[in-house]
Amino acid sequence: MSKNSEDELIVFDTNALIQLHTQERFSNLALSIYQKAKYIGVCNLVVPEIAGAAGAMVRNKSLSKRDRAKIQSFLLDNLENWLVLPVSKKVCRKAFDLCQKHPLKGADAVHLAAALAMQLFRELRFFTLDKTLYQATQKEKVPVVTIPEFERGR
Repeated sequence: MSKNSEDELIVFDTNALIQLHTQERFSNLALSIYQKAKYIGVCNLVVPEIAGAAGAMVRNKSLSKRDRAKIQSFLLDNLENWLVLPVSKKVCRKAFDLCQKHPLKGADAVHLAAALAMQLFRELRFFTLDKTLYQATQKEKVPVVTIPEFERGR
């Protein structure tokens, strides 16, 4: 699939969505990818993950309550516009298997399993800012949004 495809679906993981509203290392890249994408896909796991991550960031004082509210509003306001894949038993089983093959956290395996399921129906690129998940995604033959920093030293 061409990187400039008009019908391109970019599947975001939780961290990639959070970085749209923070000033972290990959925030500018995340914003650029989001703005250029015609279609956005997510696993429905992003809903509780963003609530939990944003809450932890507030407790750690790395995010203001106001910014947490903005992130959560952004998420809830956009869910109807995104392709959202529910976490089915099949996705959970695939996530379990992925954890056996790769050094993934459970939630990361769920995101990858959801992308693999979406890939059965349409072409996509997976967007993650986690190097371990990025590498596992490539090993599973799911196209990724290229992160040059992750490609060095391969």
